[in-house]
Amino acid sequence: MPPISCASGHQQDSASMSIALDSYYTIGRMHWYCEDYVFQGGTPFPYVIMADGCSASPHSDIGAKLLVLNARRELTHFARGADDEAQRAQLHWPLGQRIVRRAARQVRDLQLDSSVLDATLLVAWCDGSTVHVHLYGDGCIATRQADGGLAVIQVEYAENAPYYLSYLLDSERHAYYQEAIGDLTVAQTVHSLDETTGISIRRGRFDAPIILSFPLATFPTVAVATDGLHSFVNAEARNRVDLLEVTRAVLDFSNHEGPFVRDRLEKVLVEFSKQLIFNLDDLSLGVFVRRA
Repeated sequence: MPPISCASGHQQDSASMSIALDSYYTIGRMHWYCEDYVFQGGTPFPYVIMADGCSASPHSDIGAKLLVLNARRELTHFARGADDEAQRAQLHWPLGQRIVRRAARQVRDLQLDSSVLDATLLVAWCDGSTVHVHLYGDGCIATRQADGGLAVIQVEYAENAPYYLSYLLDSERHAYYQEAIGDLTVAQTVHSLDETTGISIRRGRFDAPIILSFPLATFPTVAVATDGLHSFVNAEARNRVDLLEVTRAVLDFSNHEGPFVRDRLEKVLVEFSKQLIFNLDDLSLGVFVRRA
């Protein structure tokens, strides 16, 4: 099945540095249609927003698009207080509620069930010197330091059940989710994988805000991705491919011109397929690069 994808290159000149930005999304081997969606732009600042619909919820591809497009409308609210981590943490869930409630009204107009909004959401933007990320559900964030050192943060949830914004719309579904995932205090797991320092794991409440910031002076490449980045499997060896290995391959850009993320990811998917390595889940990838 050919990839379903969307991408467009963009460059943004800020007062402090020039940013190259591109994004791409593609279907997973085990899917009939793509449930991921990505949107990027440069106004009022460079940003990429992505969502990953739940395969168990019919029409979640529609919900993913609605969440992304409504998050786009809230970009200025996300950026407010971006230099203050505490304030951003306070804004995290109210912003999420604004997005999902607006999307829910649109879903009702379409005469669809609110479960179509069962999707993760990731909002990332650059204020000119720092990339900020808000994550609702699972996903991955990767960075490269100036010396080339690679690190990946992977967020997972107990029972492979991300905490969707849609649960905020229905008290019964919210209660059922909390019952299903077990110990609420350790339902969220954050894996930090670093080529230099190794692996560390932090567990927290299912609703702990995932808010991260990466100064481009320290991390000239910042990538955000849905959990499809961790879905690559070697069909011959029947094992999952190491996340750092996959990330290293997809971030090995020859340049940062035009649709550089699309071009690189398409090449990697072809090279991997020759080795019988496939992404089972849909994959979205957005990359911010500080230009020299």
